[in-house]
Amino acid sequence: MAIKGYIASSMDGYIASSDGQVDFLTDYQHIDCGYDAFIAGIDTIVMGRKTYETILAFGVAWPYPQQQTWVLTSREDLRVENERICLWKQGLDALIAELKRPEAGNTWVVGGAELQAAFIDKRALDTLEVYLMPVMLGTGIALFPKEAIAKQAIKQVHTSLIDGTVIKHTYHFDVAP
Repeated sequence: MAIKGYIASSMDGYIASSDGQVDFLTDYQHIDCGYDAFIAGIDTIVMGRKTYETILAFGVAWPYPQQQTWVLTSREDLRVENERICLWKQGLDALIAELKRPEAGNTWVVGGAELQAAFIDKRALDTLEVYLMPVMLGTGIALFPKEAIAKQAIKQVHTSLIDGTVIKHTYHFDVAP
């Protein structure tokens, strides 16, 4: 059981444009970054409301039909797309405790940036895989929002090059018990 991050970023540290679009990734979809193997090992998905609404706006079938999905929100009027999607309104600490139960299996914190940073700040993220795409956005939604994470050392870092184009950084964190 582990809580993981897996996210793409521009070389200058943005995960989306200022309006939340991720179309900068389109030119690199042909590169195999190991997503199929990654998602096959995931039992639970966690995301914030904005990420959930962004995925719904794509207008495609729900991309995580095999996983239990928790959407952190305070909104009562958020529509739920299927029975494997649940709204979580009890706060992040309670969710982390739930995800650390063996029944949760492996969890992917899909995002967004603020949620992933909150998991890191609470020392609840075991690993974070960041895929740096060879593009500069200049502005947008930062991978790590300013002042969202207190200073902490990273236990291990692994770096590799995929298809001569994408740089994969894997960060291993010291996790709180």
